[in-house]
Amino acid sequence: MNAGEKNVDISVVIVNWNVRSMLKQCLDSLYRFTSDISFEVFVVDNGSLDGSAEMVAKEFPWAILIANSRNLGFSAGNNQALRQARGRYSILLNPDTELVDNSLKAMADFMDGHPQVDCIAPRLIFADGSLQESCRHFPSFFTDLSESLYLDEAFPGNRIFNWYRIGVYSFDRMGPVDQPYGACLLFRKEDLVRLDFMDERFFMYYDEIDLCYRLKKSGGVIYYLPQIRVIHHGNQSSKQVPDACHSWKLRSRLAFFNKHYGRQAMVVLFFNLALRSFVVYGLLGFSHILIRRPRDWGYFKRMVSYMWREYRNSLKGA
Repeated sequence: MNAGEKNVDISVVIVNWNVRSMLKQCLDSLYRFTSDISFEVFVVDNGSLDGSAEMVAKEFPWAILIANSRNLGFSAGNNQALRQARGRYSILLNPDTELVDNSLKAMADFMDGHPQVDCIAPRLIFADGSLQESCRHFPSFFTDLSESLYLDEAFPGNRIFNWYRIGVYSFDRMGPVDQPYGACLLFRKEDLVRLDFMDERFFMYYDEIDLCYRLKKSGGVIYYLPQIRVIHHGNQSSKQVPDACHSWKLRSRLAFFNKHYGRQAMVVLFFNLALRSFVVYGLLGFSHILIRRPRDWGYFKRMVSYMWREYRNSLKGA
């Protein structure tokens, strides 16, 4: 760490909400494994009530702490730090991640040697070392239809029906992708400035999808690098408020389609949601009554109910 230097290679941005112990592990790993590169670390605490901000101030005084009085959301929190960042590169890093080697140096070296690449993401692994499938194609009307009819779950390895989850994509292969998970994403500073950073209309979820979509639409290239590994524990903040997270995710999904696919998006999504309702209440409901399968039919009903509620709310706010 060379926080006092004017020239910084990498700015690490961590947005935290009530995951104090995970955040401590993440910061510990950053300074344990990172060497031979200059970097700065921003911790944006979104009004945590678990003492996260106090822990950072006491145990990691070299981190730049931005302590918000309330939860501003993922995009707004990241933007607070990204607009101040001095690094040639900026990394969006979740607080529930841990480095296992000198990943920052490896990522910066790759970008220095590949000027045609604008964003990179490492292989995400669980704590036991197993793979986390962390790349997707961009959402589209067809991927939404496949999900509405549950074709993606019926044919998990199919390249067509499971296009969103990239079908049988090999996560051992380095190469261009559309949308990696936002748990660890590195961007060139000039690209973030050119794109005016993250869209703060996305409170949580689809924020990094929107950023990657805008980057690729502007000619940018995004690469997945399996040779660089980062542990991602996953869903440590969202599991604290599962119902709210369902709403945020559905709301952001509608906002993404509305923003990028125009007025016809709401019409197409209405028909897709009507089809999903028929499948859930007609086919799955009949199957549940007849043979008690699926056993968790109530879950499918709740999800459809959430979707209709957020769809109606989006129309009111349009």
